[in-house]
Amino acid sequence: MSLAKRTAAPKAEPCRHCGEPVPTGAAHPGFCCAGCQFVHGLIAEQGLEKFYDLQNAPLPPAQAFVFQKRDYAWLAAQSALAEASAQNGEASLALDLQGISCLGCVWLVERLFRQRPGALAVEVAPALGRVELRWQPGVCDLVAFAAEVQRFGYLLGPVDEPGGTRTTRKGAGTLVKRMGLCGAFAMNAMLFTVPLYFGMTAQTDRLYTVFVRLAFLFATLAFVSGGSYFFKRAWRGLREGVLHLDLPIALGLVAAYTGSLYAWRVGEAAFLYFDFIATFTFLMLVGRWAQESAVEKNRNRLLARQAGPGEVTLLPRDGAPTRHAATALIRGDRYTVAPGGLVPVRSRLRSSAATLGLAWINGESAPHAAGAGQIIPSGAISASQEPVELEALEPWQSSLLCALMKIHPRMERHLGMERFLRGYILTVLIVAALGAAGWWAATGEVVRALQVLTSVLVVSCPCAVGIALPLADAVAAGRLRGAGVFIREPGLWQRILSVRKVVFDKTGTLTLETVALRNPETLNALSPLDRITLLALVSENPHPVSAALRNALLASGVRLGEGQPPLPHEVVGHGLELAHAGALWRLGRPGWHTPTPAAGVAGHDAAFSRNGVILATFHFAEAPRPDAAHEVAALRQAGCSIHLLSGDRPEKAVAMAKALGIPDAHGGLTPEQKASWLTTHDRHDTLFIGDGANDSLAFDRAHCTGTPTIEHGLLEHKADFYFLGRGLSGVRRLMSVARMRRRTVRRVVAFSITYNTVAVGLSLAGWMNPLLAAILMPISSLISLGIVFGTAKGK
Repeated sequence: MSLAKRTAAPKAEPCRHCGEPVPTGAAHPGFCCAGCQFVHGLIAEQGLEKFYDLQNAPLPPAQAFVFQKRDYAWLAAQSALAEASAQNGEASLALDLQGISCLGCVWLVERLFRQRPGALAVEVAPALGRVELRWQPGVCDLVAFAAEVQRFGYLLGPVDEPGGTRTTRKGAGTLVKRMGLCGAFAMNAMLFTVPLYFGMTAQTDRLYTVFVRLAFLFATLAFVSGGSYFFKRAWRGLREGVLHLDLPIALGLVAAYTGSLYAWRVGEAAFLYFDFIATFTFLMLVGRWAQESAVEKNRNRLLARQAGPGEVTLLPRDGAPTRHAATALIRGDRYTVAPGGLVPVRSRLRSSAATLGLAWINGESAPHAAGAGQIIPSGAISASQEPVELEALEPWQSSLLCALMKIHPRMERHLGMERFLRGYILTVLIVAALGAAGWWAATGEVVRALQVLTSVLVVSCPCAVGIALPLADAVAAGRLRGAGVFIREPGLWQRILSVRKVVFDKTGTLTLETVALRNPETLNALSPLDRITLLALVSENPHPVSAALRNALLASGVRLGEGQPPLPHEVVGHGLELAHAGALWRLGRPGWHTPTPAAGVAGHDAAFSRNGVILATFHFAEAPRPDAAHEVAALRQAGCSIHLLSGDRPEKAVAMAKALGIPDAHGGLTPEQKASWLTTHDRHDTLFIGDGANDSLAFDRAHCTGTPTIEHGLLEHKADFYFLGRGLSGVRRLMSVARMRRRTVRRVVAFSITYNTVAVGLSLAGWMNPLLAAILMPISSLISLGIVFGTAKGK
């Protein structure tokens, strides 16, 4: 079993599922969390232990969604359409797949599908985050398959339509095509150029003209198919007033191509750079592909489609209820939200009562009981057992949630790099022009002067930088993936180095996503019937207390089989009750309908009773991430100021900050107030870490952004990076790797300057020719790659 290497307490026991260090005093011996214990149990129950043997990459801890119910109505509709268009008794469907991290994951997902009735074939493409399913119509249940793989830690989602977020994933695929073509063109160009280097001339061989024309043809094909990528990007940058590495690459290609055309026309075969053009284009595409694919691999780990409000059940005044897109709601619409569903717009509660969670919208971790007629804010989540009926008080476009879910593309500019490139390009052009003028004045030979001009522009192309710096990004991203940190935006590498303020949200960021059961040993004291009945009480209930008990029960191996108890009844504001096995079972507030309460119950959050006799009492609390205090102290020691911004009650925010050693805490903040704080305090030096919709506006104002959760489908599509696991060490790990990358960049640039000085000197002396350029280019590239790997190895 491959174990993930994490930055946590030394000599900690590794989790038996993911390898994450097990926290001291963990409630689940041998496992870092209930999710990992649950998934490990499923793998063992179904005889799938080969999964661990096939692991060839670090496995992130199981996310909380392995315990949750999800709405797969969209999948039922898509599978029905696929079956309706099936041919020869075979239906097929492509889906997004989240959670694939290693070969074992691919094997597990394929194995789970193949063992389902009616399954015909499955193909997982981990690099694209896709799975292709083929099955017998009417036999294979895709919704059941989706629910099953979710329990193992993987999520299925719809493939995004054209124009959606998935379109960003086509970049590396397009580069692969260009790279493949230019690789073939480069080999052919070299094939027909080498004889010229060994003395073939028009006077000695009849094939000379054919070889030159073929070399020109393949150079032209590479120039058009591969060079156009850099030409378009360079021109777009100039139009927007931005300089980047594509500009000197484009200038070098144009200079080599036009200079070679002129030399060919005047019969100066010694100055033809056709093979250089094709090879250089190929190498630059390789470098750019390495950079793009590193980021794209991280993006492809997520479902492509950003989370939205989904669908609600519309209750028309005339006619039957219908499923309705929440984004189409208007003022006055009556609708229902399913348990665990999102209230999309500000609404009035029409049900007699409901339990609502506001953590995602204001950071308040404790659910609230609401009565009929109460105004429910946009973004609340139903924690009720039954569907909740509401009346929309605004259209979707006017809702707070609509504003929070908008993604604003970031315009990336690296002013330091732009200043360097501006000076670099200007220097090269001046040196080339002066060198050509000097040779023309000294010899009077136009061809010789143009050869010097072309040589300077060709050899000063940033070949080493163009392939080494993208590779440095890829190496750094790969190192972070091993630590559970995933870069989404390449511009983060520059911005993260200027961070001096780290700002945390509280609920779900500094704390774990779910409340913690403080006395899990109480569950072990219950009888098997008690545990099964308790699981039946909480299995379908989205309340945080129910979720914590459900997670603990499932992790310990309790399952509901055939003949399971019926669904319980919810008494809003009090708890759940269930008639089963000749008894009345209740889970709720201590003292609720308990004629014979046990001593000491009042200090607990929930009591479990049978026929009025308390069987167990449970205490729950927000749990800070295991290493939160340690990481906060380490960040402060590294020179960062630490701040806490929370929508939760001020006293809770201050208490959490005090416990973790955070000197500056602000509670009771609205999303707009969080964003305003960032606007006031950001000096292009803030890193904001959050997880809920109420952090979205702050994400738009922060210099850098990150999130520890990928369950909601919102912030992970806005964040510069995301990190998995139960700890916060990924933040410090990112900063460390960014500094390592900066050292690499500086060394590569220093070598490139030295190389260019020598190469330009040879050109000005008139000693440069296509053969020497073809030799120096790969040598400089190899040395640059050696610098990248040497720096990475030395850390």
